Amino acid sequence: MKDKLAKLIDVKSIVTLVLTGAMVGILFSGVEVPQEALALYCTSYGAIITYFFTRKDGGKE
Repeated sequence: MKDKLAKLIDVKSIVTLVLTGAMVGILFSGVEVPQEALALYCTSYGAIITYFFTRKDGGKE
């Protein structure tokens, strides 16, 4: 059980949850965000999520 909890609270999960929460907040808050800033955030969000979910853990191939 400890191992499952430790995996849930790793850096990848925390970053994913924070970025997703911020994305939902931006989209549904009604706050006017400059298009350039939103485009930059969306691009960064996509790159970070892609990196975390496609990299191999521990450098093993």
